[in-house]
Amino acid sequence: MPETPSTPPQPATPSPAPAASAPDARRRALAAPVLLRAAVALVFGAITVFWGAPSPIGAASCLAAFFVGLAVARAWLLRREGGASAGGSAPTGLSRAVASAGYGLAAAVGLGLVAAPTGTVLGIGGAVAFALTGAADLATGFRGRGWSPLARDELIAGVVHLGTAVLLPFFAGLGPHAVLGVAGGAAIITGVLLAIAGLSLRHDSAPTAPVA
Repeated sequence: MPETPSTPPQPATPSPAPAASAPDARRRALAAPVLLRAAVALVFGAITVFWGAPSPIGAASCLAAFFVGLAVARAWLLRREGGASAGGSAPTGLSRAVASAGYGLAAAVGLGLVAAPTGTVLGIGGAVAFALTGAADLATGFRGRGWSPLARDELIAGVVHLGTAVLLPFFAGLGPHAVLGVAGGAAIITGVLLAIAGLSLRHDSAPTAPVA
């Protein structure tokens, strides 16, 4: 009697790579706006380094674009924090209001510099804008301790911006190049800091493939 052929063994189906956990997905969602802010700061810093003799209107336009760019990046970050957070890890309404007001007013002050681009206006106006963004960063950094992966970086950025706000008026009489130099130095410091933070968020929250 002929033997019934046995069923050939089926190849093992590889197990799918594990998806990122919810906390990792929330952290990864914050990477893009943080990297955008870092890019804005680094581009501004590079311009201030290589622009040897900026005109008053050029310096004012550069500062205005810088603070508008920071406001856009902050608005995107707030949206990502609110939409990707859960379980008590979202920024409070007060934190969102402080950050929005600080960066929005800083952008308005930056745009106002273009209307009267003198050395004194650039120094005082730039100081006000840096003070607003620095205070907003400090407020959100303190409020985010314990849940936000960006709390420490925001605290450092806030201190740098407030320090720049203190220094800028002393350089107002030296012309647009001096004002841009001080502002650009602060931008490079915060840009490098936030670039590292954004890349860390992206790398640390990436899903890992299963080990064979």
